[in-house]
Amino acid sequence: MNLLCPLLLCADVNTTCRVDAALIQKRLPVLLKYLNSDTERQLQALYALQALIVTLDQPPNLLRMFFDCLCDEDVISEDAFYKWETSKDPAEKLGKGVALKSVTAFFTWLREAEEN
Repeated sequence: MNLLCPLLLCADVNTTCRVDAALIQKRLPVLLKYLNSDTERQLQALYALQALIVTLDQPPNLLRMFFDCLCDEDVISEDAFYKWETSKDPAEKLGKGVALKSVTAFFTWLREAEEN
């Protein structure tokens, strides 16, 4: 996932990073092959995204865009998202606070969708 994450981004004229949803859909078979039904691998993929966001200096909404797309395409399970949210792994703490704040609305949506 570390190698794949940067390939799923595109930059517009203003060099704003955004997730290329069409490219994620194109790479879906590869993502599913390595992540499907393995919550631990999915959790590691989320850590890789967190690290990428730190490397890119926390672009606004980028992590949320990744989470939305990976959830919509059923690449990452709800369980893996919740494990990432509650993880206290000291090896993965860099950027975690900012990352959590940037996806607060995502987790609110996920919980509300679960209730309905």
